[in-house]
Amino acid sequence: MIRTVVLFVAMVTAVSVFGQQTARDLQTQIEDLNKVMVKSMLAGDIESNLSLYTEDAISLPSNEPLREGIAEIRKGAEEMSKSGFKVTSFEPKTVKVIPEGKLVTEIGTYKIKFTMPGMEEPMEDHGKYLTIWEKQSDGSLKIKVDTWNSDVNPMKEEK
Repeated sequence: MIRTVVLFVAMVTAVSVFGQQTARDLQTQIEDLNKVMVKSMLAGDIESNLSLYTEDAISLPSNEPLREGIAEIRKGAEEMSKSGFKVTSFEPKTVKVIPEGKLVTEIGTYKIKFTMPGMEEPMEDHGKYLTIWEKQSDGSLKIKVDTWNSDVNPMKEEK
């Protein structure tokens, strides 16, 4: 009986440690992909950024309608680019990674600076995001669903 209990505890511990290592590995992989996203955003490289998404991805941008599928996400990015919106700094920070089968949920925070036509100074914002990554057959991850929103309430003056 004692031997069975010890074996069971050892198996549970091994599975727990393995799961933590996997979450750490996934977080490192996601943080590397976020670096690609930052580089793409700063360069205004829409196609490089879109390469991080699945074909059937869904994007739920703050203050904009839902965009379903890569074509709609591309259309939104192109409209933003044509409007003169330019990201000058973007700092995502992964706070938590939750692996669940083929999907990995990333919860994070961000800081961003951007310009728009007619702005004398870059505007700053900060907020939170949630990204659901999908494991691909080659082991890579692609964005299946993403959403983000500001911590700044435009109806109130931030102090």
